[in-house]
Amino acid sequence: MSTFNTTRFSQALKCQFLVLRKTWIRLFGIFTLVMFMANLFFTRVQGSNYDDLVSNWPSEHVIDIYVNYVGSTIAFGLIFFCFSMLFAASFLFSGMKDTRKRSAFLLWPVSNLEKYVISIILSVFWMMVITIGAYVLADAMRVFVDWVTGRVIIWGVPILYTKVISQAIFHNDWQMVWWFFTFVFYVHSLYIVGGTLFRRQQFLFTSATIAVVGILLIMLLNQIHPDVEFISGTWDEKTETYNQTFHPFFYILNTTLCVLIVFHYWASYKLFTRMQVINNKWLNV
Repeated sequence: MSTFNTTRFSQALKCQFLVLRKTWIRLFGIFTLVMFMANLFFTRVQGSNYDDLVSNWPSEHVIDIYVNYVGSTIAFGLIFFCFSMLFAASFLFSGMKDTRKRSAFLLWPVSNLEKYVISIILSVFWMMVITIGAYVLADAMRVFVDWVTGRVIIWGVPILYTKVISQAIFHNDWQMVWWFFTFVFYVHSLYIVGGTLFRRQQFLFTSATIAVVGILLIMLLNQIHPDVEFISGTWDEKTETYNQTFHPFFYILNTTLCVLIVFHYWASYKLFTRMQVINNKWLNV
């Protein structure tokens, strides 16, 4: 089968989701517990004692300090989210390690494109939903504990949006926003390829490969000493603003990375179509 049938795809997606529902519930519980314990650590273990703050400082100062504590939980949540997305990308076909599961998945009566899209949705997009939901629930549990113990009520989700996401995306030049999303999707595409290529220890081998290639590229660039400034800027004293200037090579590099992102996803799909029941011990070829 080489065509993409929407009805067949939706039924297969529902079937695969129901098969893996216990895994999703278990991951959701683990993620929630980890982030909830981290929230308690940053708000109750590290930093000053809350009772001392209330006794010695005015309420406005206590709120400012506690906002900083909650900000630490947000930073942890963002780091956890990034690693969760990389793990999800590298474990795209982790359910095909043994021969029985591999045979069942490859002989599924759907096209290769449908199988690949189902794996992407359940391993990447659904993992994103689980991670975000776990963070929101952990934040709500932390707020509930604060309310029960008589502390100030400060939610982390509004701070995450107003002070992190909105400022990072909307308060920068569009070129920096482009560079940020290009870098994020480029790294993610590398883990997608690694998760498809490697049969075992996908995250470890992909990370090691990226680290080795990155070190070699840095050593090569240090030898070449390229005299190129991707971004330069000047401070305007009249308007008190920092004006950035982007070198043409900045646009060339970003465009090249965008092309590589598409190529990596295409290569991942082509590697998947070459998978067999009996493959190499370490590689899915």
